[in-house]
Amino acid sequence: RGTKVRDHKFPKGEAVYKLLYLESERQEGRWAERRLKGFAEVREVLEKMLLERYAPRTQTLTHKS
Repeated sequence: RGTKVRDHKFPKGEAVYKLLYLESERQEGRWAERRLKGFAEVREVLEKMLLERYAPRTQTLTHKS
């Protein structure tokens, strides 16, 4: 059920929040499907950099316990 705007006013204050919430949910769904151009090309490089930076740290933490 939609919220009707009469005389440029919302029926209740809560209606404004409901409208904002529903619109943000709709936008989130749209943006979740987007893909960055060129990301697939650099993904492997980024994963390698991540492992080089954080793998030694996680190995020392797991070996101590």
